[in-house]
Amino acid sequence: MKVRLFTLAAAAAITLTSQGVAQQNDSLERALADLNSGLTAPAGNGGVAIAGDFRARNRWYDSDAADATNNRDVDTRARMTFTFNVTESSTAFVGFNGRESWGDGGFGTTPGNFDDPVDAFQLTRSWVSVDSLFGEGGTSKIGRDYYTSGSGRILGTDEWDNRPATQSGIWFTHPAGGVNFRFAMMNGVERGFGSTAPSPTSLLDEGDDMVYVVGLDWVCDYVEQLGPMHVAPYWIRNEDTGAEFQSWLGILFSGELMGFGYEAEYAAYDMGSVDGDAWYVATSIDLDALESIPGVDNGGLDIALSSSDDMFMTTGTTRYHNAAGFSDRLGAGGLWTPDTDTWQVGLSFSPAEGWSGRVAVANVETGSTEWDEIDVSVGTTLGGNVMAWFGYAMVDAKSGAFEDEDTFWAVLDLGFGE
Repeated sequence: MKVRLFTLAAAAAITLTSQGVAQQNDSLERALADLNSGLTAPAGNGGVAIAGDFRARNRWYDSDAADATNNRDVDTRARMTFTFNVTESSTAFVGFNGRESWGDGGFGTTPGNFDDPVDAFQLTRSWVSVDSLFGEGGTSKIGRDYYTSGSGRILGTDEWDNRPATQSGIWFTHPAGGVNFRFAMMNGVERGFGSTAPSPTSLLDEGDDMVYVVGLDWVCDYVEQLGPMHVAPYWIRNEDTGAEFQSWLGILFSGELMGFGYEAEYAAYDMGSVDGDAWYVATSIDLDALESIPGVDNGGLDIALSSSDDMFMTTGTTRYHNAAGFSDRLGAGGLWTPDTDTWQVGLSFSPAEGWSGRVAVANVETGSTEWDEIDVSVGTTLGGNVMAWFGYAMVDAKSGAFEDEDTFWAVLDLGFGE
């Protein structure tokens, strides 16, 4: 840009050679001022922030099935983001993601690579956000990004994925009167919506219809005995389903009461003559008594139950990992997979300074299949600020088409940048 300005300034000076020196200097200053008037950095420009993370994840999966499956996978994911602070009220963002496919996308053993058309290092997120675009006081955003509505049990992005789901559309939020209003309009077929899945030859399948999300986020603190309660009603409409449109009407509550943390969610599903509902309740409490155990710093107990009708559906893009045990046998449908009931009890503890751990027992009934699962996990921060997590899941099949399973996870994650 400096070279370009210098060239233009030189051209301006040449055209003024027949004039006096004083007049030439005045004209040159005016020419430079005119050139620079549209190039001055806007107020509040903080430049660009570069960040990212690298993750290596191992899965050792062993099944008692007839084929004696014994898979060992080590796959990596790398992400890099650039955040441009254009002005005090506008931001531009681009994010790249590269991964190796996880066990060839399922329980296979074929390794992925960064040259694969689906897994290559790609621009997966790109958006612009502006505060008070029309002077209304809200925040408008357009582009492609991760997106989660409510708890993410119907529509959400799961960080556990090597390629987290993204959505293209527009988003608007407005903190009106202490109630945060949310609106989103997104493309109909984007890694989950509709029936067409991405393929190596068509990474982003196109849809003609849209998905709409309207919601509120409100902290209710009018009842002193109940304490602050987060209330989040929402409505989701998916028009990319053919003759009949899908819709979900739900509400999410969370807070703390008398030392107990709680979360409850209910959603009703409708698609023409098909309807169903689903619910989830959970509570947690700190257990100071665990501190009396030598080597244990603190701990807590958590209990959760859920149920979904056989006619209840999700978008297929959900926050599914560890929905009911981290073997993830329920798949991308998550906790509210149709005709599914679950319960789980977990005991969290800190076995040593800088370490966290959890032991959990879960039961899942989905259709004619039932299993129990025992999970054990620990996590800490290693040298160089490397986050480490290790988990073991033992699945005991009660009924259905699959056999007992054992899964061991090891995850190393290193974030970098601002």
